[in-house]
Amino acid sequence: MIVIENLTKSFGAGRGIHNLSMSIPSQSIVGFIGPNGAGKSTTIKLICGLLKPDEGKAFIDGIEVIPKNYDKIKRTVGYMPDIFGVYDKMSVWEYLDFFGAAYKLPSSARRGRIEEVLELVRASHMIDYQVASLSRGMRQKIGLAKTMLHDPEVLILDEPAGGLDPQARIEMREIIVNLKAIGKTIMLSSHLLPELGTICDLVAIVAGAELKAFGTVEEVTSNLQEHLSFSLLVDSCPELAENLLSQYEAITAISRSHNELIFTYEGARSGIADLLNMLIQNNVRVISLAEEEVDLEAVFMKVTAEAEA
Repeated sequence: MIVIENLTKSFGAGRGIHNLSMSIPSQSIVGFIGPNGAGKSTTIKLICGLLKPDEGKAFIDGIEVIPKNYDKIKRTVGYMPDIFGVYDKMSVWEYLDFFGAAYKLPSSARRGRIEEVLELVRASHMIDYQVASLSRGMRQKIGLAKTMLHDPEVLILDEPAGGLDPQARIEMREIIVNLKAIGKTIMLSSHLLPELGTICDLVAIVAGAELKAFGTVEEVTSNLQEHLSFSLLVDSCPELAENLLSQYEAITAISRSHNELIFTYEGARSGIADLLNMLIQNNVRVISLAEEEVDLEAVFMKVTAEAEA
């Protein structure tokens, strides 16, 4: 649905984006993350046709993002910036009706469409609320409803959960997952890294104006970690297990708490089966052996630290 080929836009002094390429399939959620100034907003504006690249190309549903195609791109893409304008003296209905007219929706169809998008964002009860009375979370919902008025296939959301309380973030996450279920392709820029890991099909990490990692959360964390960490739970004789592990060449660090041992392993994954077999042959009663998950935030910190070095 979104294809980016060697996209470059420079603002001097390392600002912008350099030689970025990635392909985003239809009906997926992509987390686009990076520190401030990494090039996230620049990339989003290039995809939406709000900026022209110095080099490279971008395509939305096979349509190249160039001036002659901007009208088609605008019909295909819904973009919600992190900060968007609201009109405090309007009701939610008047606000959405105004933008429905701006999207050239026929007046006869606007009422039905407004009710549809409010239902999608769980805000039907707000239709007669004054915009001035809305909380931050409510405004984000209405902003998302506005973004979907023209029924775009692609949604590009810049920090949709920024500034929301935990309950509102959970609800926004559920809304985004539901939008994917009805066929939307979603590019999600966010700093809420743990939450991205739970809903995204793919993750793109940018730092230093370059794409540093792209793939599933599992692929990104696996490719960037330098070693594996495992948790071993034994039924008895943890001292014996610790002694055996300490003699295993690929194990570089061990810690023990009661019958649980955490160890760092720097060999091939296939060697874990041999390790487990060795423990069992030496009469260690293994209850479980599990790889410790590396969270997305840890990977992000590693990538951005390398970019700054």
